This record gives sequence, structure tokens and C-alpha cells, in this order.
Amino acid sequence: MPKITPFRGLRYNADKVGDLSKVVAPPYDVIPPKMQESLYKAHPSNIVRLILNKIESSDTAGDNRYTRAGKCFESWIAGKIFVQDKSPAIYIYSQTYKYGNKTIERPGFISLMAIDTPKGEKGVLPHENTLKAPKVDRLSLMREVKANLSPIFVLYDDKAHAIRKILLKFCSRNKPVADIKFENVRNRLWRMDSPAFIKSVEDVMAGKEIFIADGHHRFEVAKMFHGEMLGANVSEKLKRSSGYIMVYFAESGEDILTILPAHRLVRDLGTLPEDAVLPRLEKFFSISKMKSQNMMMRKLSSQASSHVFGMYDGSDFYVLKLKDPRQSDKVMKDKSRNWKRLDVSILHLFIFQHVLGVRDDDDNIEFMKDPGETARSVDKGEARIAFFLNPTKVAQVKNVAKLGERMPRKATYFYPKPVSGLVINKF
Repeated sequence: MPKITPFRGLRYNADKVGDLSKVVAPPYDVIPPKMQESLYKAHPSNIVRLILNKIESSDTAGDNRYTRAGKCFESWIAGKIFVQDKSPAIYIYSQTYKYGNKTIERPGFISLMAIDTPKGEKGVLPHENTLKAPKVDRLSLMREVKANLSPIFVLYDDKAHAIRKILLKFCSRNKPVADIKFENVRNRLWRMDSPAFIKSVEDVMAGKEIFIADGHHRFEVAKMFHGEMLGANVSEKLKRSSGYIMVYFAESGEDILTILPAHRLVRDLGTLPEDAVLPRLEKFFSISKMKSQNMMMRKLSSQASSHVFGMYDGSDFYVLKLKDPRQSDKVMKDKSRNWKRLDVSILHLFIFQHVLGVRDDDDNIEFMKDPGETARSVDKGEARIAFFLNPTKVAQVKNVAKLGERMPRKATYFYPKPVSGLVINKF
């Protein structure tokens, strides 16, 4: 794997800002406009002003959301709202949350990771495609702030739980530097600056494969920015430090990871009449009408090992079970069997494109996490039909990534997201 290293993180000065839960935020790409507004109101120093500054009608090339974020960042550093730790550290980061009837703790650590992989060593494995617009957006921001404002989220295999044991041993002896509850998730951060503990983590991590869980766009942007710095008239220190990215590492164990599905709304059926949807699907799926959405979701969950989907047309809820996966396999050429048997692949390439013939682009397909909100969008006329999925499994993510393939967009939603604002890497 690429080299990992401790760093001197920038952290909020609690003496200046007070309650740290008021200044953190989710990653930029899961902040809708209403949340952005509420985060602005939560605290004048909320990190949303850096990771997702508002767009103003008066924006110009010299005064825009990115330049404002850059000026804001520098002023907060100058005003001691952010203070830099005196010694390099690896930051242990634990998130404790409830999922169903279970309380789960996901311990991990935040460190810097070299962007370039040494020859002969395993690199970082992505599992999703990236889009141009988000990369242009994040690169514009990085040019102004010259920092990693949020960690990307990666996974590593560790069946012996060696890293987890090291982290928990340190935590049992030391108090966290931050302990906050945000969006019903407890977030705790420890500074691990002990050379012995740091070396033990580096030794265990050496040679491991790394899978990106969240942050594909930011990882690619970090590579782009480093390339720009290498060719620019800037200090050697900036060139060198831009070759690292701040990363949150978590073990890939199913017991601590939760992946939520992103349900799909279809806004426009094109020329397909609504009464033709079921007859077309019946050729390939066994269809059961459900009395309620709750019954549909329970049926979906109970058959997670099969290729089953929920559907709501504004009148009734249905469960669709694929009769023969070989029929969908034929449609998806030049892909591995692992990729073809992903529910999201079957939904997009087989159901949307082949069976129904609807447009499969972001102008026509909307992604939502909450099943109830998804159904209500159909009731309100914001979409014609909704499809519901079971979550993608961690093993599926790793299998596809190892083959060098990319899943269809929004195939995974790892929960909870690492919050932005607990620690920052300034180049």
C-alpha cells in the first residue's frame, strides 16, 4: 500500500468556538441546500463555509465560493479559531451509532497517505466512476485552501483485528481530544503521538490493499493538484506536502461497517405508458403485490441473497424477483460475473435500459436514502415510479475493485460518514 505518515493536524480551538458539535458538518456531497443553510446558522465558524461555501448571484472570477472559502480559512487560522498541533500524530477516530436494534462502534484512524504508490506495491483500489463536474469543483477549492478539509474514507482487511487492538489499547489509556454527538452519531477523536504506537500501526498496515469507500472524486483531485504543484513555481515544501492526502482508515469487517442502499426515482418514463411497466417486467420477474411499504421492505430484506427489488408506481407496492440471472447477464457484455450480479447493475442496465427503455442519466434518475421519502416523492408527482434495493455488500465492493472494475453510480452509501471539521491537513 502507499506510505502512511502522522501529521500535525489543524483542529478547532474549543476556547474560541465552544461546542464542537456546532462547527462540524457531513462531507460536502451529502449536504443539500436546506442543510447547508442550517449549518450556516448553527455557528459562524461552521466548516460548511469552507467545504461548501454558498454560491452568490454576485460571484465573479475573483470573488466566488472558492475564494471566499480560502480567505475564510486563512482568517480563521490567523484568529486562532484553528490551531495546529505541536507534534505529528495519527488521530484515532471512533464513530458509535445505532443501526436497527444494534449499537455499533467503528474504530479507525486518520493519517496522511502518499498519493503515489511505490513500484511493486499494491495501490489504492476504487470501486466507482468519477464525474468531471465534481472534480472541477473540488480542484477549484483545493487551489484556494491548499488543504485536505475532510478525510477520504478507505477500507483495509485485517482478519486478526491487529490494528483495532492497537487503537483500543491506546484509547483505554488516554482521553479523547474531542467527544461530540452529531446527527445521532457519537464521534470521538484521540491524538496518538506515541512513536511506538505509530510504528506498530505502520508495521501492520505495510503491504495491505486499500479500498476507497468514500471520496473517489477527492482522491483523484488530490492527484491532479499534486501534479499542478510539481510543475508550478512554488516552494519545495508545498510540492512535497501536496503529495499526501488525509485519509480515514477503517477495517473492512462486516461487524462494524454499514452500507445503506440508495433507492432510485425515475422522473420520466419517456414514451412508455405507465400501464406497460408491469407487463414488460413480468417477462423477467416474479411480481408480488404488497399491502404496504413496510411489508415490501421486509420482504426485500428477507430475500437479500436473491436479486429482488421493490417498486412503487403511486398506487401499489411490489416486490420483483429476477427469474433467471442469465437473462440479465446477456445484456451486460464485457463485464465480470461479479459485476453482472450486482443489484445496481441489474437495475440500471437491465431494468432501466433494456426492459423499460428509460433514460438512465442523472437528469432522469434521482437517488434517495430514505424509503418513506422516496415513496412520498412519487405521491407528490416529483417522479413517475420508484425502485428500492437491498444494500451492496462489503465483499461485493472488494471483489469488483480487485478486478479493476467500477460499479454503477451510487452503488454504496457507507454509514455513518466521517464528519468534516475534527481535523484538517494544511499543506
